Amino acid sequence: FFKAELRLPAHIPQKREANTMTLYLELAAYACATTFSPGPNNILLLSSTSKYGLKKCFPLIFGIWSGLLCIMLICGFGCAGLGELVPQIVPVAKYVGAAYILYLAYKMLFKKVTDTQTQDQPLSYGNGFLLQFLNVKILMLGIAAYSGYILPGGFRFSAVLAFAVIMAACAGTGNLIWATVGSLLFPIYSRFN
Repeated sequence: FFKAELRLPAHIPQKREANTMTLYLELAAYACATTFSPGPNNILLLSSTSKYGLKKCFPLIFGIWSGLLCIMLICGFGCAGLGELVPQIVPVAKYVGAAYILYLAYKMLFKKVTDTQTQDQPLSYGNGFLLQFLNVKILMLGIAAYSGYILPGGFRFSAVLAFAVIMAACAGTGNLIWATVGSLLFPIYSRFN
């Protein structure tokens, strides 16, 4: 939570690279901690793979992954643009994003489970891709992470790309873990349905 502002002279590139690497490792740790938790993507994958198996759900998984990457790029470039236009938005965006994540966690904790209509096939690539544009958790995580980790260092195209790849890779790993757990439940689900 506490980050020391360290300004190094330009003639020490190794230290600057190490500092950037540390920042990216911190971002990856944050991304893993937040994207491995239950959310729309992970719960959908757990449910789908337990019902249809992992192999049949690959189009959905790839749709989620490509949608995640697009959303992270949009969050990164969008926050960068806002940060350049309105520098005062950086501290506000961090806390608004964090507050919204806490609100989502509260809503999930007290959500009532209802029966929904079943379907015969798993969702498609397009469903997974489009879900990301409706997934408020991913949008707010992207905005909070970018404004907290990348934006304070100023806009750099490479930093936005690195941010998007790190966030999407960590979220994709979490998705794969939840999908694998669901596929392990597939034989049990098949036996009782």
